[in-house]
Amino acid sequence: MKRVRDSSLAEIAEFVHRDSRYGHAVCRCEKVSEAEIVEAIRRGATTLDGIKFRTRAGMGRCQSNFCGPGVAAILATELHQPYEQVTKKGPGSVYVAQKTS
Repeated sequence: MKRVRDSSLAEIAEFVHRDSRYGHAVCRCEKVSEAEIVEAIRRGATTLDGIKFRTRAGMGRCQSNFCGPGVAAILATELHQPYEQVTKKGPGSVYVAQKTS
């Protein structure tokens, strides 16, 4: 899996040229892009902890307070499920109790 945090500026530019989601930093602390999160989901991650294990999103200084909602939204979209059904580590660990407008 290609990682932005381990790449040179030239490599990052090439990644973004191929897939613009590499240019969208979801986790600022660990420098994880949207494309990396989508790739982790396609490789089997179905929970926030699964994403954290594969990409390090949520392991930085803010401990997922900044990127958690964004990662959850990407999970919901990619898994074709409501945001309220995203879990931290599986059944019984929903991320949000109720989404407000």
